Amino acid sequence: MEELFFFIPTRSDAEKRLIAAIEELSPGMSVRVFRDADSLRRKLLSGGIRTLAAVILATTKGDLLSVLTLRELLLDFRLVMILPDADEMTKAMAWRMWPRFVSYADGDFRDVAGVVQKIIGTRPKRKRGTSTHGREPGRNRNWSPLPLR
Repeated sequence: MEELFFFIPTRSDAEKRLIAAIEELSPGMSVRVFRDADSLRRKLLSGGIRTLAAVILATTKGDLLSVLTLRELLLDFRLVMILPDADEMTKAMAWRMWPRFVSYADGDFRDVAGVVQKIIGTRPKRKRGTSTHGREPGRNRNWSPLPLR
């Protein structure tokens, strides 16, 4: 069974925004949320489940430190990390985990949802006949594909 898992040790407003941004994903996808490093470690060591991606929401530096202890177990996963701030030390700790994408906890997480959708191979749901860009592309009337003679 394929699944997507989240490591969210601290409940916060950022968690609600992240879940809201991700909920448009495929309804058949199994999603698991882990709140502490020990339960995540047990899950990673048990095996048997093909995980498509792991999203780590660290709203504090303590959250980030708790997941760093699992570095060796997470190296084989497609990892998306959400950091508490853009401090150089915070970024250095996060990049030791070799994530595919890094974002920050003060955002709206549309970028994270887009990366997760790309990883798991789904597209956002939209109404039939609507453009993904919100408008039709413009046309340059002065350009012609034919050479002038």
